[in-house]
Amino acid sequence: MGLFGPKRPLSAEEWEWQLAGFRWLLEEFGGIDAHRTGILATPDGDCFPDSRCTGDARAAELLGQVMAIAGIGAWPVRLVMDDGARSHGPVSGTTAVTHSGRAAAGTFQLVDDGQGGWLAEIVASRAQLADEGALVATLGHETAHYFMTGTMRAAPGGAECEELLTDLTAVWLGFGIFLGNSARYGYHTKDDVGTSIGGGWYLSGWQGYLSERALMTALAISETLAGRDPMAAAPWLKPHLARDLRDAARYVARRDIEADVMAVDMEAYGAGREARA
Repeated sequence: MGLFGPKRPLSAEEWEWQLAGFRWLLEEFGGIDAHRTGILATPDGDCFPDSRCTGDARAAELLGQVMAIAGIGAWPVRLVMDDGARSHGPVSGTTAVTHSGRAAAGTFQLVDDGQGGWLAEIVASRAQLADEGALVATLGHETAHYFMTGTMRAAPGGAECEELLTDLTAVWLGFGIFLGNSARYGYHTKDDVGTSIGGGWYLSGWQGYLSERALMTALAISETLAGRDPMAAAPWLKPHLARDLRDAARYVARRDIEADVMAVDMEAYGAGREARA
């Protein structure tokens, strides 16, 4: 690569870990051919048709669509909608509250189905019904958790990287646009008369585990491995994310990314072929 060629979009450590994550996904879930049967989910009527459903029924409908896109639409699941919301605290007496740290806005666990088997229980917040894109991001992350139960192999980097790998898997499954657009949020609360102008606090924070730039890099790698143009996602992204995606896609395009992925030493990441304990 020339001196003025595209720059690597992440640090060397982050870049190599993503390559390890994609190798793990390729090896565990059918290889490149299986990946190319998937789609990039977009926030339009093709993937998420208009619906008359509201409230919890709408959330359940979205979960069904998310799981179908992930290729596990027939897997048993129970969705629990929770009234809890992100915890915020005032920054000043008049202007802002923030949510610190990164976290998913939902939870996942396998539970007894009462008939001698298991099903997934996914919990999401009713507050996200006001922002279906953010809800799809949450459901995509939790669905990725469910998808990953298909292997007992250790995650690259160990247990402390499993949530990062879950975000990476959600991008792999096609939800990179939603995770990117929802990673950083900001909006005004309503005042006592129901408007967002005057008297309300400004809420801001993060949802998920990978940074915006890391998500856009993962999107560029995933779409390239799938044989698709990563920039097809750009019209659906926030402007600064589209720029990050462009930079990552330019760098990826200069490489043999499949060869880079398959050259990673998985033993160095504690993710050899043995099952995790």
